[in-house]
Amino acid sequence: MAIAGGAQVVGLDIGTSAVRAAEVSNGKHGLTLSKFGQVALPVGAVIDGEIRDAGSVSHAIATLFKRNKISNKKVVVGIANQRVVVRQVDLPFLEEKDFRSSLKFQVAEHIPMPVDDAELDYQILADYETADQGHMMRVLLVAAATDMVEQFVDTVAAAGLRPTGVDLTPFAVARAVSDSARGEVGLDGSEAIIDVGAGITNILVHQNGEAQFVRILLIGGDDTTKALADDMEISLEEAEALKLDLGTGLGSPEVVKLVEDSVRDLVVEIQGSLDYYLGLEEAAPIASVLLTGGGSMTPGLGLALETALGMSVYSAAPLQQLGTQKSGLSEGQISQVEPVAAAAVGLAIGRAGR
Repeated sequence: MAIAGGAQVVGLDIGTSAVRAAEVSNGKHGLTLSKFGQVALPVGAVIDGEIRDAGSVSHAIATLFKRNKISNKKVVVGIANQRVVVRQVDLPFLEEKDFRSSLKFQVAEHIPMPVDDAELDYQILADYETADQGHMMRVLLVAAATDMVEQFVDTVAAAGLRPTGVDLTPFAVARAVSDSARGEVGLDGSEAIIDVGAGITNILVHQNGEAQFVRILLIGGDDTTKALADDMEISLEEAEALKLDLGTGLGSPEVVKLVEDSVRDLVVEIQGSLDYYLGLEEAAPIASVLLTGGGSMTPGLGLALETALGMSVYSAAPLQQLGTQKSGLSEGQISQVEPVAAAAVGLAIGRAGR
């Protein structure tokens, strides 16, 4: 449910390396970013998209809101991990009200968890006729483990906030970076949005705003950093600095080779996911690829993706979609945080309405 125009909503992104919040309002001049901030998380507090140290995460969230003077306590939280299943399924056609009331029975065999232990959502993509099966419907099904969702909600509540909604992070990222994903413009073919975080990479493919495919990969920018640290027997902090130095033209041949090898592994995973999508029935050719996330700044990733996919890959700019004059962020700060802002911004946009 969208909040009335002018209302301010806070999107809260609980990532692997940091928690981030974006406060967005929807007024007569469109969407405006009034606050944005981030606070680092201790290593191990969030692993593979799941909260492992709730106390540390709650403390970081409380610090984030206090430090950035965010007084609004109503937040929308994003989730993305291996305890979330997003699957396209074909089922016998039902009117939506009948499908909704019988959802658990309809989808039980399509998810790898008991339906009584899952939070379910769906999007009806199409209905069609077949010669043998009759009237069918294609549904994008989302199932998330209830205990995992509850842990996110409880952790946020322990920070003194009021969670008003939970959204799938890939949906939020797409909403933030693509006017086509928001349904504002048409697009021939499909669009792939790749969000590379520290420990998670989210891939979403949509056709004119309707999600067709979602894949959550347990790989990200930190994998390159860890590979450097392990191979060179240095700290993670030193390895991260070496990795980022490559973007300025510095670095030994050894570091270049290690980063290239790690980037190649990530690209293979991404390409494999997109190839799987393209193999689905009625998949539209991918016409556009957008790249975002803190891990997207890994030197060589964008070029390696372009080479593997045989097409241009564009860096997303979620803050360019918003008025930022009230945010207090300078142009330099906007450039610095833009790669990591999409999830929080998209979570807020989803509730602020458009």
